[in-house]
Amino acid sequence: MGKHSGYRRSNVRPLASQGGGQGKLVNNLTIADAQHLLRNEGGEMTVLQTVQRLMVVLVVAYFSARAIYLGEATATHLMLPMLGEYLVLLLALPLLYAVMRHPAMRKDARSSVVLWIFFTLGFGLWVCFQMRKSGLAWPAQAGAELRRFWDWIVSHQMHWPMLGAAAGMLVGLPNRVRLLLKHGPPFTPVGLGCGMRIALLVLGAFVLPFLLGSSERLTWGLWTLLVLAEIVTLVMLWDIQRRLKKRGRSLNGNDPLPL
Repeated sequence: MGKHSGYRRSNVRPLASQGGGQGKLVNNLTIADAQHLLRNEGGEMTVLQTVQRLMVVLVVAYFSARAIYLGEATATHLMLPMLGEYLVLLLALPLLYAVMRHPAMRKDARSSVVLWIFFTLGFGLWVCFQMRKSGLAWPAQAGAELRRFWDWIVSHQMHWPMLGAAAGMLVGLPNRVRLLLKHGPPFTPVGLGCGMRIALLVLGAFVLPFLLGSSERLTWGLWTLLVLAEIVTLVMLWDIQRRLKKRGRSLNGNDPLPL
């Protein structure tokens, strides 16, 4: 993220001065780094795919704003759409590996199963802790805790942005599979968009409260930053892809990117 986060426009160096994939594309971003960055973000984007990703961003943004306005959602709730995306990914990976048996997916699928085991154990321990206070049997307490979590989401209208984000991830999975088969791994890296969202959530938790004061202003401020981060990420990726196309470079070779 260090080199990529400082990305900005500049004059492109002539192709003759570049050596293979290590030639500079823009500033300190090499061609190889740019190709890796695009693979991390889901690969080459056609105009239709770009519009599709933008629509997902706008749908999630609209329903998140609706949740803030109608459901009085807080800054904490704005993490839930990202949770919806990753739950879809964690569910899909073992299933995809069971069908495809692609060796590059083995590690990610295994990590997903391990995470589900940890989630299950953590939930079980929490239920046991709550049982000591309530005196309920384990099944009844587990059901009560699940209902409490679901009510916390639905009462603040956050189930709609979660569903929108999850649907966006689900729609993007076939393209990730195609890229894996065509170019090889990675399949589920932490990309630029994810890094920006995590950084903004940390900012919202530790910095914005001192600047914005009230909880409502904090929530709207963080919502604005998250939406801008998603749009800026798309613009940056499109610009990087455009520059690679001008150089006649694809994600894994010299054939041009589709536009």
